Amino acid sequence: MSDPDPITQFCEALAEKASRDPGLPVPNPTPACWQSEPHELANHQSATLPAELDVAIIGSGITGISTAYHLLQQQANLRVTILEARSLTSGATGRNGGHCKEDPYDDYIELKELFGKEGAKKIVKFRLAQLDAMVELAGKLGSDAEKLSLLRRVDSLDVFYDEDSFERVKEKVADYLEDFPEQKDVWLVHEGSDMNEKFGTINAAGCITGPAGALWPYKLVGAVTTHISNRELYPNVTIETHTPVENISTTDHTDYPFVLKTSRGDLKATHVIHCTNGFAAHLLPGLRGKLYPIRGQMTRQAAAPAFPRLGDRRSWILHYNLGYDYVTQSPNSTGDIYLGGGFLKALVTGQVSVEDADVGSIRDDLQNETALATIEVAVQKRLQHGNGTRVVDRWTGIMGFTIDNNPIVGKIPYEISERKPASGKGREWIAAGFCGNGMVNCWLTGKAIAEMLLKGEDAVEDWFPIEEYACSPERLQKTALVDRFLSFVRDGVV
Repeated sequence: MSDPDPITQFCEALAEKASRDPGLPVPNPTPACWQSEPHELANHQSATLPAELDVAIIGSGITGISTAYHLLQQQANLRVTILEARSLTSGATGRNGGHCKEDPYDDYIELKELFGKEGAKKIVKFRLAQLDAMVELAGKLGSDAEKLSLLRRVDSLDVFYDEDSFERVKEKVADYLEDFPEQKDVWLVHEGSDMNEKFGTINAAGCITGPAGALWPYKLVGAVTTHISNRELYPNVTIETHTPVENISTTDHTDYPFVLKTSRGDLKATHVIHCTNGFAAHLLPGLRGKLYPIRGQMTRQAAAPAFPRLGDRRSWILHYNLGYDYVTQSPNSTGDIYLGGGFLKALVTGQVSVEDADVGSIRDDLQNETALATIEVAVQKRLQHGNGTRVVDRWTGIMGFTIDNNPIVGKIPYEISERKPASGKGREWIAAGFCGNGMVNCWLTGKAIAEMLLKGEDAVEDWFPIEEYACSPERLQKTALVDRFLSFVRDGVV
């Protein structure tokens, strides 16, 4: 038998790396500009840890905070503790691109192959509902939350710079609109001689437009955190930053079957919810090789004087051969540009070794210089009037990807936790693996987890893709990780 070809060998090595225990977040990540004004509870700790809890939530990003919020809306006296390894909301939520953007046509064919038409439609409807839910949330929290979070509706422009990719996406849009004919005036295909002038692009083959949102995620989640930390409303909530959970064990205690070992002592809990995204496999060994970290590169760029200020009404995705970049712009007069990407180009062109690759990496204390070389010139190269745009901040963040590119949400079976079943009513739960699409999944996923925990799974089956996102060994064994990576490298598909 002949040896595997170099691409297969590379992907096998990537799969081995991505199947390792991710460990805990590194202590000193690159500074993200979103966190330049730390929340008042950014480094909060109680004098002593609570001894017994109804719910322990691991992770203080948008999913963990949403879960706490929705639990407390239904039972304000619940004893809830949010445990964070670093400072508050310092992971992916505080380091991303500021998008709330769903391209429902992009993976719709793949979703139908995985889950059937009805399952695919349920996922798409769920993801499209996130922006409305967050706008409603900001309204409930008050004008300060709306103002500080910069949450806004925008028109999204997906720009394709090679003909083959544009032809493929047109086929995807057509397939999607066959099943959603009521949206034919929502997702529009643009091409022709005047298209570049109309949209300010340079040498684009075509564009797709549709609705999206943009925001300052750290500020929105911070506003929710401020709300749930009001002890007059929620007397039994504690937030414990710089308190990594090192181990979880089960006991025969029927009320508090879980013991969480942290750097500051132990806690006992009835329920444990893992909202740790790319780090989930550290405490859940059965997810290794099924849910894995990928590092992403972000920048803040000072817009060139001539570049139009469109941040109050537009966002962009720039698709090119071997990857894509994602772009939002501040709605303020500065017009600062928030641009990330460059991931696939570095990976596919073989410019990085396996150990230095973003796949399987939790090193958000390091930059990806190869990705930076691409995204530092993206505006100048691909959008009109971009000359003179320059990078002023750069940072990285850790996303969580899954074997089938869909989140993992729900009760955790023994095969995944590798812990003996808990006694009594307590359970472990997970909401993680959002595959770079957290803003179109996380807020309502937190609501779903809260309702499942308090009311049972039947409470969410009408609106949440409970079967499709389930944490089941059967689902997670359908695809080999090396095959997923081969699609990355050979087809440029994330």
